[in-house]
Amino acid sequence: MADISQTPLDNTARPIQVPGLYGLPVNVLLPRDQFATGASESWWPVPILTVKELAMMGLINTITDRPDWHRAIFDQHVIAQWREDAMASSPLINDKTWDWCLQELQDKARQFDRDGRLLVFNTDSGVCKSDTAISSALESQLSNSTENLSRQAIQQKPEAGVTNLVDPSLFPLVFGRTRILVGGQSCGMDADSWSSCNKEDQVVSDRPHVVEHGENWTWEAGGSIWSSKFQWLPCEVEFTGPPGSTDVHISSYINNLHPTNHEMYSAIETVISSSIKQWNKILVRNKWIGGRCRHCPREPMRIRTYGVEWKAQFPEWAKKSPPKKDEGKLSAEEYETMSALVESYLQEPESTDEVRWNRVRTQRIPRDWKTRWGLLRTALTKYANTFVFEHSDPGIAYSYEDWKAGRTAIAIVGPSHHEYVCHPEYEHRKFMEANPWLEPYEWMYAPKEDDPADHEFYTVALQDEFREKGLQVVVRIHSIELDPETPSFPGTEWHIEGNANERIVANTIYAFDLENMSEPQISFRQRCTHDTATWVYDRIGALDSDDDEDLSDEIYMKNNLWDVKYIGRLFGVEDIQGSPGWQQLGKVKMPSGRLISFPNAFQRRMGPIQLQDNSKPGRCRFLTLSLVDPTYRLCSTRNVLPQQTDWIRGDGAESATEMDLTEALELREELMKKHAEKEEGVYRLPRNICFSGFW
Repeated sequence: MADISQTPLDNTARPIQVPGLYGLPVNVLLPRDQFATGASESWWPVPILTVKELAMMGLINTITDRPDWHRAIFDQHVIAQWREDAMASSPLINDKTWDWCLQELQDKARQFDRDGRLLVFNTDSGVCKSDTAISSALESQLSNSTENLSRQAIQQKPEAGVTNLVDPSLFPLVFGRTRILVGGQSCGMDADSWSSCNKEDQVVSDRPHVVEHGENWTWEAGGSIWSSKFQWLPCEVEFTGPPGSTDVHISSYINNLHPTNHEMYSAIETVISSSIKQWNKILVRNKWIGGRCRHCPREPMRIRTYGVEWKAQFPEWAKKSPPKKDEGKLSAEEYETMSALVESYLQEPESTDEVRWNRVRTQRIPRDWKTRWGLLRTALTKYANTFVFEHSDPGIAYSYEDWKAGRTAIAIVGPSHHEYVCHPEYEHRKFMEANPWLEPYEWMYAPKEDDPADHEFYTVALQDEFREKGLQVVVRIHSIELDPETPSFPGTEWHIEGNANERIVANTIYAFDLENMSEPQISFRQRCTHDTATWVYDRIGALDSDDDEDLSDEIYMKNNLWDVKYIGRLFGVEDIQGSPGWQQLGKVKMPSGRLISFPNAFQRRMGPIQLQDNSKPGRCRFLTLSLVDPTYRLCSTRNVLPQQTDWIRGDGAESATEMDLTEALELREELMKKHAEKEEGVYRLPRNICFSGFW
């Protein structure tokens, strides 16, 4: 287990109490409610979503990018056209999915009219986007300030067209190298304060330790997400204005952005204020219950199912067919009548889809079925072969109004109660063996999981909950610069912000200064999980050999899960035996002036960008704000004097940490390698998706 600290973290105390100092490990655990992070060994346990729900969320995101959509969505002529376009664009959109999406879009339009913000890909958490949160005047202010930064930018090693204007990985906290004010006082925001504080007690901390905890498979990946050497330095953000206001003031310097840049600081404060309103919509709480954090999603899924629906009906006459060993008990007339019924049944259409994986395959009925298989097995196999896969629709287990109210415990299929089903005295199995035609509907008769609970909604108001304490925010500004010699940007790899040390729980990205560039797009994906114990599998029509007549054979029951292929199709998983535990949600466009916020548990990747006119240069700039979990407290720029050699002047300069640019760039390169190692660790955190069943 990680060290659990009963002492509240506080970077204003004397001495300061923060991870990495005075014996506290960098991965110290607080026994209290907190917010879910992206870089953590603990799960972001989001149930895997059906591919149909993903299509619904993609459709909603697409429509909400259309001009004046929030008014057009109430126009019947427009609705009819959009419905037609949606159904033509994807086979996953049918009447039921469109009706649900329409209701959701109209509710989103009403909310958009109230606050100008829109939540998309909202299941568990979501992405909040707004094109009106930042005024054009503020965009111009930010643009002008960034222009000055660009002229003063430190020339670093080129990164495929990316120029870092404010880079948190430059001059970070380096354990064992950086001097830290331990008295809890603020080092201030100007050169005089820095020179004065430089005479106060400072320490160079020892390299902190990282406590190994968790299961071996988790720690193997999770151990690489922490750093015992580096930590980004967030700035301190204080709330101002009347109670309930999200107005803020930056009270400690932004690392690598000099406080004399008043115009830039003012603009960033306004963007932070708008970001808080959006973070309130997407932050996910982890509640401390029974010695561990319990994940509490913001919204429930739209389609809840733990298996594939069977809609085919087994003929009533076939239910009276005896197994082959008991056919001798029938009279000659009864046998001929049943044989004729089976012959007629065999002429009916059946699915042409082949199941063929592992030891499971679609059974083809032999010509001599009467002597080899008999009446019942032949009818059951024909029954299995008539199965036609259909994606589960919304509105089956619960309605849209139920979903809005959180009444979402009921699933379309399942979940199964694993421990009860596997108990040796499980009488239900005898019932199913006596009624084999019910195998595809076993989920109707099997006992369900004990605790299917309705969803509990909650709200987050950072401006109220942390008004006295304030927030800690990491700031980054970068620019993608292209020219005729380099007309394209390849995009980025999948990543989250920061190492686990930074405890980033949410991000905001603001796009501005888009000139002669294609519109950027950011893709999102999230870790997903599935509890194999709750899944329901069908076993009709899947046998180890053509001559195997024992439908209740123990090996058959354990290995032949005939519809696993279709469960994979239900969730859009091609490799049902080992796909990585990640599910892509979709893409969000980033036109100039758009502000988006999302949880750091969402990995993101920017797509390729290219010049629109290859004869001219182009650029696009981004301001990224990363929120440190406000239930924690890190060493910040309040506690560390600027390390840049040209920031501190006067008598105290000789005792400052001060590292020259050469050393800072070398350390940055080392930190970048650690970030790459972290991304690999984050990727391996979730178990692979494997629909293997529970028998």
